[in-house]
Amino acid sequence: MSHPGQPPPSPPDADAPQHVLTFTVSPALESDLPDTIDLFTRYANSLHIDLAFQAFAEELAGLPGRYAPPTGQILLARRVTTAPPPPPSELVQGTDSAAAAVVAALTPLPARAGARGWADASANTDESAISSRSGDMSRTSDGSGEAVGCVAVRGITLATGYGSAGVRRCEMKRLYTVPSTRGRGVGRELVARALEVAREIGYEEMYLDTLPSMTAALEMYERFGFERTEAYYHNPHEGVVFLVKRL
Repeated sequence: MSHPGQPPPSPPDADAPQHVLTFTVSPALESDLPDTIDLFTRYANSLHIDLAFQAFAEELAGLPGRYAPPTGQILLARRVTTAPPPPPSELVQGTDSAAAAVVAALTPLPARAGARGWADASANTDESAISSRSGDMSRTSDGSGEAVGCVAVRGITLATGYGSAGVRRCEMKRLYTVPSTRGRGVGRELVARALEVAREIGYEEMYLDTLPSMTAALEMYERFGFERTEAYYHNPHEGVVFLVKRL
């Protein structure tokens, strides 16, 4: 049974190599600060634009900042390298095939504040693990190994006159996966988890912006039900695509 708003699984590509990448997705802890800064910095460098208009340097210096629970969350994906591996039902397994199955069922993810606004370490246990899901993909909150991706959620307030009053809105930011993992389900899993975090917090709409050159990302967002909308904040760069999704 598919979660509302999520794309249906695509049929597998029989000709594609099925090199399995096993990874976890979990809330960032205070101890994850170095990896978070590294991934956020890689994200910024990959855009080839100046993010000074978003006060990006200040954002890095003040992490988790606006992404802190209970109104936000930073999620990290990690490659599983420890042995023996956890049970298959607790892992995320992506493949090189772009047709890897997408999340079919999601369990609510608690968002609890810990030291300095990071996720509480107690949230990084089986209590918040997600282990029931159709297809060959599932996941756990127990991160291990190399950090290979990130995404963040934060609350936003739109300018007066934009959108309906009284709607709780959030923004998805800093979605990034390292090049060696692209096309293997990491980005899709991060987006799915970010949407689940937003729903669990109680947001009703999620916004994001991206560059028109990022065609693969745009296609993925559209498969998740995002729709194009007018600019919801000032971005000085030309051609930026603004998207919104009802949660």
